Amino acid sequence: MRRRSLAMGVAAALMAVTGCAFAQQGAPAGPAARWSEASARLGFDLLGQPAKAKAPPNPAVSPASLAAALSLLDIGADAPFRQALRTVLRLDDAPSDGLAALRGTLAPLLAGGGSGPLSGVGAVYFDPKSEPLPAAIELLRKAGAQAEVKDLSDPATVAAINALVKDRTGGLIPGILDAPLTKGGLVVLDALHFKDDWQTAFDPSRTTRTDFHPAGGRPVKVAMMQGREEALPVRREGRFLAVALPYRTKDYSLILITTTDGPARLADFAPVAGWLSGEGFADKYVTVALPRFTIRAGGDLLAGLDDRGLKPARLSPTALSGFSSRPQAIDRIVQKVVIAVDEKGTEAAAATAITTTRSIAGPPPLAFVADKPFLFALHDAASGQTLIEGYVGDPSKAK
Repeated sequence: MRRRSLAMGVAAALMAVTGCAFAQQGAPAGPAARWSEASARLGFDLLGQPAKAKAPPNPAVSPASLAAALSLLDIGADAPFRQALRTVLRLDDAPSDGLAALRGTLAPLLAGGGSGPLSGVGAVYFDPKSEPLPAAIELLRKAGAQAEVKDLSDPATVAAINALVKDRTGGLIPGILDAPLTKGGLVVLDALHFKDDWQTAFDPSRTTRTDFHPAGGRPVKVAMMQGREEALPVRREGRFLAVALPYRTKDYSLILITTTDGPARLADFAPVAGWLSGEGFADKYVTVALPRFTIRAGGDLLAGLDDRGLKPARLSPTALSGFSSRPQAIDRIVQKVVIAVDEKGTEAAAATAITTTRSIAGPPPLAFVADKPFLFALHDAASGQTLIEGYVGDPSKAK
């Protein structure tokens, strides 16, 4: 029998555990059906962005964490920016209230709590100098997010934000912001944590050191977990083969896609990226061999989202006018992700922070230029006395 190493597209890992429910018959069910393929395609779009530079060998993103953060931005967005958000999230065909409905679907990632394997938190921090609108704060809280007014230039505020991220990601992500925001307007935050065991665990005694074949590289030895034959949701077309590994908690699975011939590069998986939604799977008997792995990834997603059409709308001075009386300009969309897969199950976490800078509002400031004669007064406000008053008609002679 020809040995097949399951050279998984890492996109499947994060998208399956953080954004894609998997129904018993292999297709998403309920409200999640509307978002499943959009979430999977969004993630694949973003995974390919580093190709413009030096691509990391194991890229990973969290479409769900990003979508949760962007859905909070929608609350304060003007109409053009709201439409741009729908476009980057691949929701152009969704109803006009699609982003509001998305917030409902992502409620566990915004309101926190929950007794299942997935939990999260959404929060928005306004700098007082951004002049946040009380109505916006109320709408954010109604959506389940924390909304606070804090000095973003204060290191204590950044420490508190990072502490929240660490707490809500089970310690996997110690923080998301590196430094205080000296001209910060607001920070939109989402953090999530997932931990569950496999429905059928891999037997550690069967894990072996096996060759893994990277695309365009020499084989490397990895710890390959070996599963027993069982009925699992499977999809196969042409050279591509996919399987869904269920967790103990209903609706959660890790969807994996590989090739049955030679190794494939990330771009080669584009035709089947939609499979990560769980559509078109059917139960078949299969054995699974999967590398044990831990991935830590992260970076700024703004360039990738700009390429998908966000830039013109986000640069408008009214883009986030529903949040603040001061124009806000998005300057970073930072995300960090961690996923660990072993014989027992999976633990994963992601955090996304959208930061803005305060823009200049209204007409340009007045300019006082003393390049002509001027009066001056040395004034004592406590006594109301003018200590010295004078006139400078020719400063070259005022020596």
